[in-house]
Amino acid sequence: MANTWFQFKQFKINQDKTAMKVGVDSVLLGATAIFNNPKIVLDIGAGTGLLSFMAEHRTNAKIVAVEIELNAFNQCIENIILNKKENKIEVYNISIQDFAKNKTEYFDHIICNPPYFENSYLSEINVKNIARHTNELSYNELILSVYKLLTKNGIFSVILPFEKYENFVKLALDNKLFCFRELIIFPKENKKANRIILEFSKQKKGLISEKIFVRNNFNNKYTTQYKELTEDFYLKK
Repeated sequence: MANTWFQFKQFKINQDKTAMKVGVDSVLLGATAIFNNPKIVLDIGAGTGLLSFMAEHRTNAKIVAVEIELNAFNQCIENIILNKKENKIEVYNISIQDFAKNKTEYFDHIICNPPYFENSYLSEINVKNIARHTNELSYNELILSVYKLLTKNGIFSVILPFEKYENFVKLALDNKLFCFRELIIFPKENKKANRIILEFSKQKKGLISEKIFVRNNFNNKYTTQYKELTEDFYLKK
């Protein structure tokens, strides 16, 4: 059973009300996203608020988060109050599709760890379906919403299953979002890649391609590379 809370150096995350717990995916995305001095950041599908807290720590930006699932929304509010970030982070209980339709501002950076199962068996627990499956938010809907909300020189950062990235990049290109960075994630040095962090812009740029190995083969502990990338947040690894 996952812990009901997770302590980082700068903040504490309660996670007893949410389907998706603190994990390597979000930590890597929050730690490695390229923040180019944004004034305002959007976190899509905030869950516990982890990416919002990491973005708040790494920037001087105002953070706006959206979360459609009510339990996760309430958990995010709880964590904002717990960490005394009411003046830094605001969260809305709304779908990103509706948020984009009613947009009142544009964002310099958008960050998202989206649902990733497509056309797969659904859990009997609906909150898990919303968090893990694309039924409520398809990749195409996500990309369309991002394009509407991103500033001209803004950056969109997302983490995906590795096997989904080619289709996602094509969908983004069809909507005039250009991939300029890829961070390929390997769970171990002798395993195939299982995740990828992609970053997009409305401007065409040269592609930066990088790799990271999360754990060592011989002892299953975090690699030095992973520790260095995330050392600003973890108390110990």
